[in-house]
Amino acid sequence: MNRPADPTAQFTPEQHERFNSALQLFRGERYTEAYGIFKPLFTQLSPGTPGQILVAKLTAESAINTGDRDFALETLKPIEAADANDWQAAGLLARVYAESGQKQQRDAEIVHLIDLHKRAVTPQIAQLQQILLERISTANGSLRIWYSLEPWGPYKTQTFCRVYDQTGQQVFRISLESGDFDQPLFAKQHPELAAQGMRLFTLDGYGQPQKQPNGNSTFTHMTFGFFNGQPSYDSIREKMVQIAEGKTGPMSKTERTTP
Repeated sequence: MNRPADPTAQFTPEQHERFNSALQLFRGERYTEAYGIFKPLFTQLSPGTPGQILVAKLTAESAINTGDRDFALETLKPIEAADANDWQAAGLLARVYAESGQKQQRDAEIVHLIDLHKRAVTPQIAQLQQILLERISTANGSLRIWYSLEPWGPYKTQTFCRVYDQTGQQVFRISLESGDFDQPLFAKQHPELAAQGMRLFTLDGYGQPQKQPNGNSTFTHMTFGFFNGQPSYDSIREKMVQIAEGKTGPMSKTERTTP
């Protein structure tokens, strides 16, 4: 089997050094520093070459994370125009549109990504379960929201969110779910809705696991809402932000144990 060509093979030694330095900063989420190296490197590379496209996407993602959405759009649009199957460009564009409030464009990119996923245009997009759609700052920290390309896991997760405090530590998770185990009762209680293909969705929260002396872990499970049919992304996004900011509390809360 032939190994895929290295897109950085045509870099000079100096370009390789700068690329590796920026990539290390990028992986450490030091995006401002990474952007400062990636951007001038991007401008030096021949347009349309594999190495330039790779650096373009890394530069664009660094730009998004530092708030330079205009540069990200200018960089990503030509990549998608040249190759409609470039799922990485599509995913980053969906995120730019989401974070800048361009809902129609965001939704179009999501539809496009789901199509690429279903058609398995590459092994990576075929296996990808969800994309990071938004990073949102709040008064007490931040949250990151992932959108599922298809429902995944035992709870059929549709939208997934990690909530962080001001130090960057994760404090809990929020998930829009539609587990198969909830559907028989829903169909019994709402046969007309079930006949239309609608499902019951729940908005659940999961606290950070706490290790116990006996070796087991405990965590808090929270229920924030029930929905007959899938709610819109924007309505769930709003609820996730309210929960993260402490403006909305759970309907119920239980402690659970895992081995």
